[in-house]
Amino acid sequence: MTNLQWHLFEIKLRSIYLLFSTICTFFLFSHYQLELIYIMGKPFIEQQQTFIFLELTEAFYTLLRISTILTVFVIIPFLFYHMVSFLIPSFYKIERNRLIFFFFLFILLFKSEVFFLYFCVIPKICEFLLSFEITSANSNSAFSLIPLVSVEFTARIESYVKLLVRIFTIAVLVFQIPPGVCFFLSKKIFHVSFFYSNRQILSVISLVASAFFVPPEIISQLIVAFLFFLGFEFLIFVGFFFE
Repeated sequence: MTNLQWHLFEIKLRSIYLLFSTICTFFLFSHYQLELIYIMGKPFIEQQQTFIFLELTEAFYTLLRISTILTVFVIIPFLFYHMVSFLIPSFYKIERNRLIFFFFLFILLFKSEVFFLYFCVIPKICEFLLSFEITSANSNSAFSLIPLVSVEFTARIESYVKLLVRIFTIAVLVFQIPPGVCFFLSKKIFHVSFFYSNRQILSVISLVASAFFVPPEIISQLIVAFLFFLGFEFLIFVGFFFE
């Protein structure tokens, strides 16, 4: 068997393994749909709220979408693992160590992003959205001229899932900026002097990014902006090792 045939056989074998893992993961998530809805909606359910669906097929397609999205999120690290495992034999030892470093950095940031959003950001967003609910207290005063007004909040499960997907997708892209910048620094595409001389611009970018990802609450925005700024400072610190 020639080298080309062996590489094609390895690609086919890894593709079959990845496809089989994806199908098994999808059916596993489909079997535990109720548990998945509770896990995904726990930040919202803890606010004493429930979900509704308005169309006949909305619940079915939403549950199918949840299983598909979670399958993609679980399979992404395994996809990168197979890509790294396939490419590693063609690199030198120092390049292998660098590739393995970026792989574990990606996994670490991916898991950190999931836990940070689930335990910190999503509950704040749910609390902010529920703050628009208005419930008037019953007034027994005969002189009360203001009628009782109430604005009740009932979330559609489809809207909640779309919101989660949008937030997680944007956060995944943002959290992968550090390994991307480190990769560009290692390849001499970027230089650390570029980040060092533009710290003011990075501070403004941190504030703008926090305004997009966090509800309009000054304390949460400052905390997230400070975390973004620490990330940029960490990139500058790491850049000195590359140069």
